[in-house]
Amino acid sequence: MDRVLGDIGQALAAQRTYVFEVVDAVFIRNTHEWCAAGVKPMKPHLQYVPYSVGAVFWERFTEAGSIHIENVDDLLQTSELRQILEEQDIKALIAAPFWQNGEMFGFVGLDYTHGPHSFSPEFDNLIRGFAAQVGMLRALARTTRDLVRHEADLARARAQLGASVAALPELLVETDRDGIIVGFQQSTPLTFAASPQEVIGHPPEAVLPNHLANICRKAMREVDLFGWSQSHGYSLDTPLGPKWFTLYATRRVLGSDTIAQKSPGYLFVVRDVTHAQRQDQRIRQLVRVAELSTNLIMLTKKDRHIHWLNPAAVERTGYSLQDAEGLRPSEILHLDKSEPDIVEELCQTLDNGYPIHRELRAQTIDGTEYWLDLNVQPLHDADSVVEGYMVIGVDTTSHKQAEARLLQDRSMAMRASHEGIAIIRPNGRLAYANPALRRFLGIDQGARLAALMWTDITPPSLTERMTAILPVLMSEGVWEGEFSRRTSDDTARHFHLSLSVENDGSTLALIRDITRRHRAEQDRAQLHEQLQKAQARELGAQLAAGLAHDFANVLATISGSVDQLAPQVKPKALPVIDRIRNATQQARELARSLTRLETARPEATSQALAPILRQAVDLLTPGLEAPVQLVLDMPDDALTVHGDRMELMQLVLNLALNARDACRASLERDPDQAGTIHLHAAPCPENDLPPHVDLGRLLPDIPYALIELRDCGDGIPDELRHSLFAPYVSSKGDAGAGLGLAVVANIVQTRGAALRLVPNAPKGTCVQVFWPCAPIKGLDHQSTQTPLAGTNVLLVDNDDLLLQDLAAMLVQAGAEVASCVDPADALEAVTLAPNDWDIVLTDFDMDGMSGNDLAEAMHTQREDLPIILMTGNNELHFATKSVQTEFAATLRKPICHTVLISVLLAAKLRSQHHI
Repeated sequence: MDRVLGDIGQALAAQRTYVFEVVDAVFIRNTHEWCAAGVKPMKPHLQYVPYSVGAVFWERFTEAGSIHIENVDDLLQTSELRQILEEQDIKALIAAPFWQNGEMFGFVGLDYTHGPHSFSPEFDNLIRGFAAQVGMLRALARTTRDLVRHEADLARARAQLGASVAALPELLVETDRDGIIVGFQQSTPLTFAASPQEVIGHPPEAVLPNHLANICRKAMREVDLFGWSQSHGYSLDTPLGPKWFTLYATRRVLGSDTIAQKSPGYLFVVRDVTHAQRQDQRIRQLVRVAELSTNLIMLTKKDRHIHWLNPAAVERTGYSLQDAEGLRPSEILHLDKSEPDIVEELCQTLDNGYPIHRELRAQTIDGTEYWLDLNVQPLHDADSVVEGYMVIGVDTTSHKQAEARLLQDRSMAMRASHEGIAIIRPNGRLAYANPALRRFLGIDQGARLAALMWTDITPPSLTERMTAILPVLMSEGVWEGEFSRRTSDDTARHFHLSLSVENDGSTLALIRDITRRHRAEQDRAQLHEQLQKAQARELGAQLAAGLAHDFANVLATISGSVDQLAPQVKPKALPVIDRIRNATQQARELARSLTRLETARPEATSQALAPILRQAVDLLTPGLEAPVQLVLDMPDDALTVHGDRMELMQLVLNLALNARDACRASLERDPDQAGTIHLHAAPCPENDLPPHVDLGRLLPDIPYALIELRDCGDGIPDELRHSLFAPYVSSKGDAGAGLGLAVVANIVQTRGAALRLVPNAPKGTCVQVFWPCAPIKGLDHQSTQTPLAGTNVLLVDNDDLLLQDLAAMLVQAGAEVASCVDPADALEAVTLAPNDWDIVLTDFDMDGMSGNDLAEAMHTQREDLPIILMTGNNELHFATKSVQTEFAATLRKPICHTVLISVLLAAKLRSQHHI
């Protein structure tokens, strides 16, 4: 063969010879190639030619046994074969195939690059013979390669079989073709707590759990189809916890005869993979933890070259895993640039067998510096030999920057602080004083601190106290107190002083100016005093009004008795009777003056609600004791109401004090409950206004603010609910005066507000006050002498003395008043001229007709006529529905002058609005 090749090589020294082998109709160039000097070899891409070109070669090989192309230019211009040959500078071509087992699987080709060439029959025979010998050699080489490969596969199979035999499975089960167990062998530790006698002769369903029996049947079906099954994993709950296994099945052949092979059984191999499963699970968890960690994590080999980075390390260093592989951690951290002297020291520490833990500076790939808390730990194998290192870096850049900013900010803050700061040496001399302290204590800004003692700059009153302060400061380490100092303009300034001993023995002094707080406390005390005086005047006026009413009743009895005695006495006694009458009249005027003891109410103005509520809370807070606490929900400062600031504070304070006392009483009975008072204020949309209120009246087209107070007490007793706002009525027994809610009622009614009582959840009372946010026409004139000018009022009561008193009040307020002792006369007056009357006031209990009947009769004459009920019976306030619908308001006797005027004004305004 070598001789033939040599002959052809000499004959074709100026040509190119190549051998192709066919695989899936693709021509692949063999490594054998002969090239004469100066002849360019075939291009690599010629290894792959289109299928259509290959088909042309194969057809000609089959028909003629070889292919001759003596001149490429004779081929069609559009021929793919011509294009390919021209690309290789081929001018002529001859090729012959080689065969194996009757199949053509390659060919030998010879091309000419210097011009066309004709091929003789002898040359054709030579090429064919050469191709035949090449085919024989190729077949022999392939057979040799297959033999070597088979021997290697056999050796590998023998090794695997040996390893399998060395590591026996935990369980071997043999079954017949129907799945009946015919063999059972297990190694320790036992997979099943069963002996072979207990399982042999039974199908899997009889001795295995359902899910495992189903897996066995599935493996049998796979064996029937493919001759083996895939590996099936499953788990079992054992007394020692869950365990994992894998099951594999294959054919079980009893012999080599055909009958045995047609009726095979099955062989099941079961392995306990619990340890591997848990190891894999732990590894997955550790890998996931490392991937999700924000710390930099690197793993290196024994030579300290990196083979893994977590995403945080990739992001911080700027190196990808591919770029970092083969580098050392010190290289991707650029420690040689940021810490030039540290790399050798770190390597020496690791060489000595010690881990590393220290903070150092590093750089990213683009040169950005950052700080790392670096921890390097060696990783050991089972023999305690170092097999690599784990590098963990915590990025502390933000902490370092924060420390630097803190030091800078601390210095700037001490200078810019509004608090005075001083550092006092153990010998009492000043080491530092910021500008605020110099200003507070009057130290010249240019004064030399080292020459000043602490006692030189403090006022004499504080210096005298230092002998008592120092023992406390030395024993406890801190002292706090207050002192005062007069400035150059003789103004008193108040300061809070805090002294603390530092570790070096120096003392840190902090001084805060609390002059404004002192003044606020003084203002609060004055406000508290004003509130107390205003409430005292209010209560005194109500008390006087009550006494005046009772006194007037007594005078009426005296006057009536004198009138009865006058006809029976002798003429000489008549002067005495006249003196009694005159004295009675003077006493009656005195009683009327008592009802006017209230000073004129201040004019209502627009007020911001939030500051008023905050001041009221400030006054209330000192009276709150744990566990009672006040929760605030303050409105925006933009919310304004129309009224008097002092009256609003009186209202909130009285309601809050009642809520506090109710919570205390409830907590005494049940200490475990929450003692919370909620104070809430906000605008109240018109849609949220309730249809009924317990005190006052809500007018349409008037904006209101809601002031809501919720307590956790026991609620209002039913027997007191109807008389709650009457003077001297209290649910506190001897502890209450019963005047607070009377003051609240007077303020609510005279200012055009409304009040509603509802249960609180889960317990207690909720008081809702609806306060007008805009002026109510007519109410702002109550402080004038004639607020009821032009108002026609009809009074109906069978008590003549009361009629006189009421008439006097109304006339003084500017009203036109007509009085009727008989309700029939009043009904006749309304019947004759129903539109002449603006308001009717009537008693309830009267001879011949009740107030309710009179109101119904009058409303038949004029439906919108405002009628106000006067009664001493508190139960009528929440009595029948007719009482609630027929009367515009209800007044309790005795009637306060201001309450009477405000109620009449409100009723008149509502009537005018309705019209």
